[in-house]
Order: sequence, then C-alpha cells, then structure tokens
Amino acid sequence: MGFVEQMKWWHWVGLSLVLGAILAFLNSGGADTAVQHTSVSTVTFETGLLLQPWVDPKDSSHRRAWMSDLIVHPVQDVPVGDRIVKLQLVSFTRLTPSDAAHPSGETVTEYMWAPYPYEPTPRASPNQGHQAYPAASLYFGKKGDTLNSLAARFYHRDTPMGVKAIIAANPSLRDANGPAGLKIQEWNGWKRGSPGAYWIPWNPADQHTISDFLVATNQFLRAQQGPSAIPISFHYRWWESSKYGYVAWMIATFLIVGVIWPTLLAVMIKGGLGKMTPQEYDLSRFKGGPEPAVAVAPVAVSKGDMQRLRELEESMEATLKASATGAPSVATAPTPAPVVKKLEGGPAEAPTLPMAPEEKKDYQGEYYPVAKPHGKDEKP
Repeated sequence: MGFVEQMKWWHWVGLSLVLGAILAFLNSGGADTAVQHTSVSTVTFETGLLLQPWVDPKDSSHRRAWMSDLIVHPVQDVPVGDRIVKLQLVSFTRLTPSDAAHPSGETVTEYMWAPYPYEPTPRASPNQGHQAYPAASLYFGKKGDTLNSLAARFYHRDTPMGVKAIIAANPSLRDANGPAGLKIQEWNGWKRGSPGAYWIPWNPADQHTISDFLVATNQFLRAQQGPSAIPISFHYRWWESSKYGYVAWMIATFLIVGVIWPTLLAVMIKGGLGKMTPQEYDLSRFKGGPEPAVAVAPVAVSKGDMQRLRELEESMEATLKASATGAPSVATAPTPAPVVKKLEGGPAEAPTLPMAPEEKKDYQGEYYPVAKPHGKDEKP
C-alpha cells in the first residue's frame, strides 16, 4: 500500500480523467448495432400499445398490458444497404395470450428500429368510431386539397418530409398504387367506405423521437380509458448518448476517483490504517575504507601539571602496595595551596619619576609669544 499512500491529489485527478474517458468510450454510442435485431414494424408496435389490456378469464381484476418494459436507446447511425440512416432501437416485452399449453400466458422480448424523426403510422383510417390517434389530428378533405397544400397549411412549408409524413399516417395513401391514389378527396360524411377523412401527424421538422410518441400515447390512453388505463413504462438510456454520455462518465469518475476516494484514503491513513512498515536499514550503501585522520591540537602542559601528575601516580602506587600487603594505606596529605596576599584598600600611588632639568627658552614674536631654545638663532 506504500505506492498508493505516496500518490498526490493531482495523481488521482489525472487517473480519474483517463479512466472516465475510457469508460465513456466503452459505454457511449447507443446500442450494439453489430447484433442483428429482428424488428417489428411501426404499425404492429403502435397497435400493441393501443390495445385494451389483457384480462384474466378466471380473475377479471387481473389485467396486464400487451407490451411492457420498454427500453429506448439513443439515436444512432445505422448502415442500411448502401446508405446510413438514423434509427432508435427499442426493446420491449410482449405478452402472448394464454392457451392450453400456457394457461397464464408467456412473454417474449422483441425489438423495433424506430425511424428518426418518428412519425405515427396508424393501422386504420379515421372512421365514425375511430376519430383520435396519438400525435395526430383529424382533418376532413375539401375540394382542391392536395398533399402539398396540406403540408404548407399544417407545417407552414411545403417540404418532401411533410408530404411523406402525411402519406405514412394514412393507410389509404400509404397503400396507394400510384400517383392517382395520392389525391386528397373531399369528405362527404361518415358513410361506410367513404373517403375524405385524414390523419395529420405532428410536424416532422420538430424531430420528435419514439420517446415523445410514448408520452403522447400515455396521454391518449388516459383520455380514452380513464383511471383504468395501464400506463406505458419506458426507460431512456441517456448515458449511451454521445452528447451526454461522455460528460456524465467524466464527471462521475472524477467525483469518485479524484475526490471521494483520495479523501477517504487520507482519513484512513490519519486514523492509523495502512501505515507503511519501516524498511530495513540498507548497510550495503556504505563501502569500507580507511578512516580519515583526525588532526589533534597539541595541549600545553605546565610544570605544575606535571608535578601534580607525579604526585597522583605515587599516591596510586602506595595504595596498590598497601592493598596487596594488607596494611592500611596512608594517604598523602595534599599540597597546600599557595597563600594569596590580600590587597589593602586605598588609592593607588603613582611612582615618582626623576624630572629632567628645564631648558631655558626665549619668548619673542610680533603677534604672540613663541618658545624658542635659549642661545640659538632663528633660521631664516
């Protein structure tokens, strides 16, 4: 544990960033497209969502949704033939009705590749008993209407995507054999088999996802079935998205590895856990060799010191002889210290020195007297 204890905080921060980038790369990017998923059609998928719940024939209070446990993956680029299209993988559990072999029914896991943007594809056209559908509104055809005019009216622009969305939402247009079947007919009332009513889906330019359609379906079921409706539960794996996955993994790894773990490690070390064991002293680092000579300063010995040393030697010899013969040893009296004469107090007298005879001098001068030797002339 010694290596871990020696790591600094910036070591942990760097390690957390590297580890976060690796985990983000491995876990982001959507579902595994290398696995071949058998996809149901959007029509089959939407029909199963809107079916009335299954009711147990033996217990009417026991009801189950035909489709449950939906998992939605992020939008990703999927190769389809020689082109790349944007799709979303959706996995769900489908209920198989009970029969003699399976009295309580069974469940299977199925998949659907949902297109992006997602547009609803109802199984049936509007009729007298079917006048509402999730993410679509009802429109009655008028004289002179065309697909382009409907796209311009409802989507504010006549675009190929808008025209395609209207065609996909109406079985009568979706199953047309040619341009003649793509004409918008005038509505003449709810007569059996009479055309003229059409579904207008939401604007494809808003780029709705399959998750948006599931939310709209939940609202539709509550409006149609009331409190007895079984809500659709789904989970969106946002952490697989390249947009949010890298940020989420980097932040989570930084907090765990770069902040929380070093803090806990420091607390454990201060508490006495994981201390490093003392290493043995390595003597092999030192090589043998002659010791360096140490210069000794000479000591001055006085004659008095030599005399005391000889007296000490004679005393030790006498003591050793007495102990060997059993006679009591006679200690040599120590030499008395010299008596220091006490100084008498009083002022010190200066010594009297002989005075030299005073030389005779002549004093003369114009401004002030100057002393000159007697009998000597002044030099010019």
